[in-house]
Amino acid sequence: MSREHPLVRVRFPPEILQALETSRFINRRSLTSEIVFGLEQYLNSIEATKKASGPAVESKPDASRETTTKE
Repeated sequence: MSREHPLVRVRFPPEILQALETSRFINRRSLTSEIVFGLEQYLNSIEATKKASGPAVESKPDASRETTTKE
């Protein structure tokens, strides 16, 4: 990370901090890099969800509910 990026102080619940510490150790990243990576993944998933939630494809009624009339 560049020192040109803004510095942000954040408080984490202990269980989240422990999970981040474990994850960063496994992934061989700094704590900052692990947090940034996780936030990037989260933001990418939001974008994917927005793209997928466009207009729905028109669906046909359930065939089991159709009634037929005999003439």
